[in-house]
Amino acid sequence: MKSLIKYSWTLLILVAMSISSCMEDFLERYPLDAMTDATYFTSPNDLKVMANGFYRLLPRYHFQGQGNGAQNNQLDANTDLQVGTAPSGFLFQRGATGEAPATDGSWNSSFSWIRQINYLINNARRVAVNPESNQYTGEAYFFRAWVYMNLLDRYGDVPIYTEVLTTDSERLYKARDPRSDVARFIIQDLDSAIANLGWKNSTFAASGRVTKEAALVMKARAALFEGTWQRYHGAKSTPFAVTGQDGSEFLRMVEPTIQQLIDRQGATLFTNGGPFNEPYNQLFSQQDASSSQGVFLYRIYNVNEIVGHNFYDLVVDNAQAVTWKLVSSYLDKEGIPQHLSGLPIDYTSLNSLGENLDPRFRQTIWTPDRGPQQQIPGYRTTPTPLPLRYPQLNNVFSNNFTSTGLRRWKGAIMDENEWRNGSTDEVLIRYAEGLLALAEAKAILGTINQGDLDKTVNLLRARVGMTPMSLAEINTWPIQYSTKDGFDPSESNIVNEIRRERVVELAFEGHRQRDLKRWAIFHDVINEWKPKGAHFQEFVDYYNDPSRLAADGINPANTGVWQLRMGENFSTFNDGSINPFFRNPDFREGGEGFFIEPDRVYLSPIPRNEIEVYADAGYELKQNPGWF
Repeated sequence: MKSLIKYSWTLLILVAMSISSCMEDFLERYPLDAMTDATYFTSPNDLKVMANGFYRLLPRYHFQGQGNGAQNNQLDANTDLQVGTAPSGFLFQRGATGEAPATDGSWNSSFSWIRQINYLINNARRVAVNPESNQYTGEAYFFRAWVYMNLLDRYGDVPIYTEVLTTDSERLYKARDPRSDVARFIIQDLDSAIANLGWKNSTFAASGRVTKEAALVMKARAALFEGTWQRYHGAKSTPFAVTGQDGSEFLRMVEPTIQQLIDRQGATLFTNGGPFNEPYNQLFSQQDASSSQGVFLYRIYNVNEIVGHNFYDLVVDNAQAVTWKLVSSYLDKEGIPQHLSGLPIDYTSLNSLGENLDPRFRQTIWTPDRGPQQQIPGYRTTPTPLPLRYPQLNNVFSNNFTSTGLRRWKGAIMDENEWRNGSTDEVLIRYAEGLLALAEAKAILGTINQGDLDKTVNLLRARVGMTPMSLAEINTWPIQYSTKDGFDPSESNIVNEIRRERVVELAFEGHRQRDLKRWAIFHDVINEWKPKGAHFQEFVDYYNDPSRLAADGINPANTGVWQLRMGENFSTFNDGSINPFFRNPDFREGGEGFFIEPDRVYLSPIPRNEIEVYADAGYELKQNPGWF
């Protein structure tokens, strides 16, 4: 690998050891003048210091516009659940040629990380075996699996390396290993991590370090991902199918993995609803996630250690807005699909949706019955241009506006002390994902029963007071599932309903695109899709009512408000819903909408420079389908 050639043995140690962590107890450093291959790795602390550097691999979503990874409010960007203020180029590829880029930071940096992690794993045996050294060795296995999971997701087949290569090693030009072998390698590493790591808040798995629970969820994630990829791409004979594999090998791994977690965690979930009595919402807003039941991996922020963030509240209007696709995914509060519901749901009223749908709707999406935003307990006292009972639909007052009229509420941080000074920890891996993985795997294999639902889906529903899922009832629903909505008409009702449950429970946590790809329906969902927002008349009625404006502290004479309330700057679809991209003809009624190439979009291209480096040395690095 070109990226692997960059590092000598000495540079590897200096880079890895000089990385400081963002956690209070990760600030220890080994003296630089003592870092030599001959004297290092003599104590568990040596392993710890090097392992600290691997935590840079974890995303930092709370850093808006900074750090590595997306912002917290963009985790489901480039999916059907949220959109920006203009069509995403990633989803609007009509006319694209399929030429691979010359370079790709993800490919290069991943193999650089793997070399560093391999160095720790290969030298860990020099340290006496005890619970402390086991913890840091387990972390290394976890992070190698983390990197390879991202490579598998992005590229499919990739070379597997377990040794620390030198610049003249022939194995630098190793061929790509089949994705099934990569998945097995990931699971093998996670098994090693599970065997070595401590449980959350144990002596050496405290203060934001990787835990045994997190490794168990990661193992289920990897097994479910590869199992369903093989099942669905194989059934559809896509260019990404794995010949001779149906996924059952991996799907059968999920239940024993998560059962081990259930045996430990049981029915214990985070239930502190905070000032809003909304535990699902506030799970993501805790300053100290060490006490958040069901949060197994989290990133620590502590302004006292100069590792705060500039993230705050999530209620302000933002370029990433919720789509109606997510709204339509919720069942009603009695557990019935909306089109079969007998409840008086008024789709022109956000408050009616909040009253009649799954309680997670109201804990995920803002509803105006909460009142003027600046009157919410904990909202910062600095005056805002508008109290914002309803989202801004254009950029009259700032560049931030909610193009669909659907504003996110999940994870709201309502503490004025957090403004530009944040200490709220970041949830990265949690119990819910593991429980839903078990339910999905068993549903696909045809072995799921009501007891399985009660200890997985219904445990999550009980936290918010949602009607339990009944297997017998679901099987009687006269419902035709559509691939356009993320379902599979060839699958059973229960498989599709667990898919729905993933959408609702895991919204905005970064799972949606990976789910659509492993289900082999990413292009079905995206192609021809034109995002819709809330019902526009509700906004018009509010901003045209001087008495309602005055009651909320808005001066009706404010020219900005008058501009905002008028409809000539907006366009709706025929059903009255807001069209966030009305300026683009492709997204109006009759337009072609989004387009992604079905035979290419499921895997990223291998960078051309890497292929050329292999060729110059007399080896072949194959390109992914659809790319050249």
